[in-house]
Amino acid sequence: MGDLSEIGDTARLPANIDVFPYLRDHVFESAAVFPAVESMQRLAAAARDLEAGLDVATLLDGAFGKFLVVGEEGAIEAFVEFKNLGDERVCAALITRMRVAGSAMTRTREHARVCFVRSGMLSDNAEIPDFAESEAEMRVPAGDVYRELVPMGPAYQNLAGSVQLCPAGASAEIRTPDIAEADGPLGSPFALDAAFHAACVWGQRYSGFIGFPVGFARRHVIRPTAPGQKYAARVLPAGSERGENIFDLWIFQAESGVFEIVRGLRMRDVTGGRKKPPGWILEKQ
Repeated sequence: MGDLSEIGDTARLPANIDVFPYLRDHVFESAAVFPAVESMQRLAAAARDLEAGLDVATLLDGAFGKFLVVGEEGAIEAFVEFKNLGDERVCAALITRMRVAGSAMTRTREHARVCFVRSGMLSDNAEIPDFAESEAEMRVPAGDVYRELVPMGPAYQNLAGSVQLCPAGASAEIRTPDIAEADGPLGSPFALDAAFHAACVWGQRYSGFIGFPVGFARRHVIRPTAPGQKYAARVLPAGSERGENIFDLWIFQAESGVFEIVRGLRMRDVTGGRKKPPGWILEKQ
């Protein structure tokens, strides 16, 4: 299609979302919602279509706004709005329209936004932080995670073994399912989604609230993760505010090194305190 400089400072491309059955396994308060990791996948694919030379492996200033509810219909009408920021960054936002009740008017809702960098991946320290098994003060089996802490459907139950927790961070194993419809330029979305689950478990244990990803500072996809593989995740707390935790995380394989790094992941209690962690996750061991 060319690049954004050829069509002006802004552009919109249709990005209708096929509602595959596995998407209904991603739930929040009993409603199926489109995952943040899937939104990033769609934005990266649309950006690559817009500008072939754009490096979609470097994502900055991610923000996940309004939930996008996944209904029973076969597709969700959406579009991606691009803005040329003029400093080697292109901002992309996933947006839907909704009809105002009792009116012929419509309004837009932004569900996800990221910036891509034309100049390529920014430098980052790919060294995996050390996390000795002996440091863990609690080990939460993956079955308990998905039964009581992060109630996802089968397609998104991708933590394996036990999540190891200590005040310094969390460590977890991940298995990515082999679902062809989820493939995209950023690799398997399930690896990062499972790492978010580990961050959520840490927050329930040490901060006493259920965090949901609402944004990040930087994401570096060094090598795309693949379906049907095993990975490990390290999640380290990097700050906190009222009702929000900040993390850095790494996804890697011991024999192959780091696949991706996320800096400044923000996990927030989006329920306003209505939902609380179960008492056992807070108990001293």
